[in-house]
Amino acid sequence: MSYRTFLLTAAATSLALAACNQNSAPATGAPIASLPLATAAPPPETDAPPASALPPAPPITRVSTPPRPVYSYVDSAYQLDDAFGDSPPDYTVPYDGEQPYVWRASDGEYRVVEDTPDGPREYFYSGDSDYPFLIRDPHYCYAYDDSGDLVEVYDDYGRPYPNYGAAMVEVAAQYLFRARSLHYAAVHEQRQAAYAADWRAQRQAVLAPQQQWAAEQQRNPQWRAVHDQAVQSRQPQVAALQQERTQRQAYAQRTAPVIAAAPPAPRRLPPGTPPANPGANNAFANRAQSNAAARAQADQQQRQAQAQQVQQARAEQAQQAQAAAARGDQLRQAGLAKRQAADQQQAEVAQRNEAQQRQAQAQHAQQAQAHAQQAQVQTQQAQAAERNARQQQAQAAAAHNAAADQQRQASAQADAGRRASEQQHQAQAQALAQQQRQAQAQQHQAEAQQQHAAMAAQQHQQAAQQQQQMAQQHQAQAQAQHAQAQAMAQHAQAAAAHAAPPPKPAPAKPEDKK
Repeated sequence: MSYRTFLLTAAATSLALAACNQNSAPATGAPIASLPLATAAPPPETDAPPASALPPAPPITRVSTPPRPVYSYVDSAYQLDDAFGDSPPDYTVPYDGEQPYVWRASDGEYRVVEDTPDGPREYFYSGDSDYPFLIRDPHYCYAYDDSGDLVEVYDDYGRPYPNYGAAMVEVAAQYLFRARSLHYAAVHEQRQAAYAADWRAQRQAVLAPQQQWAAEQQRNPQWRAVHDQAVQSRQPQVAALQQERTQRQAYAQRTAPVIAAAPPAPRRLPPGTPPANPGANNAFANRAQSNAAARAQADQQQRQAQAQQVQQARAEQAQQAQAAAARGDQLRQAGLAKRQAADQQQAEVAQRNEAQQRQAQAQHAQQAQAHAQQAQVQTQQAQAAERNARQQQAQAAAAHNAAADQQRQASAQADAGRRASEQQHQAQAQALAQQQRQAQAQQHQAEAQQQHAAMAAQQHQQAAQQQQQMAQQHQAQAQAQHAQAQAMAQHAQAAAAHAAPPPKPAPAKPEDKK
């Protein structure tokens, strides 16, 4: 049997055993893509180049309208980070003279972490694309859509940074170009075990940004709203990440002693700097030999672990066969006992069911009583609240009525004052009008008196004139009569003188007095 066939057989046996126990135990085994940690002293590692040292890349397009909320990109990366937790990397791959860490989730999502002189640089991939949806360096984050176009730039807290310029767009293009090559290496290059000592030295630097994001999400209402919406709308993905988190936590606990016992990690080298070795003709060759020896040791440890797993599986199979034979003998020899045990078990089940029913009934009664008490308390609270509301309404109504009464009193007083003022003005006007009427009446009376006096005077004058005229007429008549009498007397005298002796003179008539 070849070594490859041996490994395939062992893997198949392990998968079969895992399938048998899948429904009865939680997924606490190693992650699906993880390799055992290398416990030997690691060789010096070289840092990845920072953004300023990356080669030029093809330009990328900036998205004018993001296809989904901008916080959803950082939140997806945050959830993937949270699922991986502090578990060690699944494996490393050789790429551009360094060994980036790789984590692969059970649903195919990837996280690749490079160590740069400024700190870790992380790449996040969904399960169906070699384009990253987010890249995070020590200072900024860059979000991309499914076509590789730049969606948004964020600060190190995960907040949108809209004032980025052309220089940051160029960095985003360089990161995207490198990210696609890293994804290809993570999927297709030969996988190698990560060194426990290296992970112990780099773990806190990898976890720090995640802790910073967790704090920002709690105090950022916009991010928290997007996160809550994602949890509600992506239940299958959330459940898968929760299972991933549980498995990773258990794996981190199991590997913690191995990581703690690892030898110290050597100092990391700047990008492009080989380790110092004056006695070697080719420093890179020495580095390669050292790495090859370390990798060989890791491969040997991996093969030993796999051989132990195969031996353990075979031993378990033998034990299962022996147990099956023993059970067969016991079944053949104790059929009656089995039936009796079955009857007893049925009786016990019936008793348990009855006890459970009684317990359930008691619980239901307790719950009903508790609900009744709670309903009574709620009713009392509602009644008290209603009484308080009525009291408050009555107080408010009384206050309103008092205010209305005061307003009415003030209005009545104002109306009374206005009426009194109007009456006073009316009385004054009436008195003035009465005075004017009296004055006019007096004036009219005076004018009438004047006219009457004038008329009386005129009438008196006319009467006087008439009396004077009559007196003059009487006087004229008297004079005429006197003259006539004198004439007649003279005539008579004359006649008498001629005819007879003159008669005695008649006595004179008195004048009529009028």
